Amino acid sequence: MTRTHNVETLVVLQPIGVDTGSDDREGLLVMANGLLVGVLVRLDTPGHDQIHGWFLEAGFGRLAGLRAPTFHTPEAATRWLRQRLRR
Repeated sequence: MTRTHNVETLVVLQPIGVDTGSDDREGLLVMANGLLVGVLVRLDTPGHDQIHGWFLEAGFGRLAGLRAPTFHTPEAATRWLRQRLRR
């Protein structure tokens, strides 16, 4: 697929359960222009006293190895992801 600078990356989030080894199991597959680029997991168990929100559990391609903040909403995660995928 080719990209042009004036076309926004299409990011789609698809709900999925994730076996994280903890009680945090609500996840979202992150697809950009039809390719799987990451997995978000919702942090909401008592073990995360000060941290609640969405965490980039795994990133692929340009997102591999990136340190991401914890996001309050999936929409906030999508904005951050689009910025990283544009580079």
